[in-house]
Amino acid sequence: MKKITLLFCLFVCYSMSSQVVVWSDDFNDEDISDWTVTDSDGDGNSWGDVFAIGDGMGGFVTPVSLISRSWQSVPLNPDNWVVSPAIDLSTATTPITLEWITQVAAASWDEEKYSIHVGTTNDISVLVNSATSMTETLGDAGNTGTPVNHAFDISALAGEAQVYVAFRHWDCTDQDFLSIDDVTVSAQTLSIEEFAKPNVYKIGCNNQHISIYNLNSEVNYKVLSLTGQTIIEGKTALDTHTIDATSLASGVYIIEITNPLTNAVFRKKIAF
Repeated sequence: MKKITLLFCLFVCYSMSSQVVVWSDDFNDEDISDWTVTDSDGDGNSWGDVFAIGDGMGGFVTPVSLISRSWQSVPLNPDNWVVSPAIDLSTATTPITLEWITQVAAASWDEEKYSIHVGTTNDISVLVNSATSMTETLGDAGNTGTPVNHAFDISALAGEAQVYVAFRHWDCTDQDFLSIDDVTVSAQTLSIEEFAKPNVYKIGCNNQHISIYNLNSEVNYKVLSLTGQTIIEGKTALDTHTIDATSLASGVYIIEITNPLTNAVFRKKIAF
């Protein structure tokens, strides 16, 4: 199940930045009811049939995790999909990183192939063609079955309110199992800092104009997209300055104000 969802309010002042987990699932509750499972090969075997692989002696060789098999008493030809619940990246800024852990059999039959597809729908017929995708075949020369940490940049999805991560186990046969664990999405977000000084910058938005109040020295300003792209920039020494933002589409943006004398940077999220 989805473990963490962090939502950030609009019109809060921010400074500095940090990488935080915006969503994760460790599968320890053995509940994937909020994931979408598809047995595309139709053999009746798919993700979530078991949540750990036994060692035949009452113990386990994997932690509780997502499991898909390419062998189960007989060789299987898996084409198994599992798609996450919606992940909100509407307030996330780049870089955005998907992380997970894989494990395969500690044997020569360890060459499990899988793909990851990330997009704005949970429809696998669309996700399979996603530009944000990767494919690899696991296994190592020593056949150690050691868990492996992975990371994949999904920054292309910054600003999207509904993002889905799909794992597909496919195009392999007569190996053993693929374990996926500790799926995490981390993003660059702006950490909250209230302005405590007497002359605080105030931001107002009205009819596609952005007003900056309480300026007491020359500042540089930028209007940024959630991916960090500069859209509007300039400088002003006026006590109040209004930015013409009629060229901006409706959405969420970041206004950044820099004091060139102190190099202090203040940021605030705004919306039209």
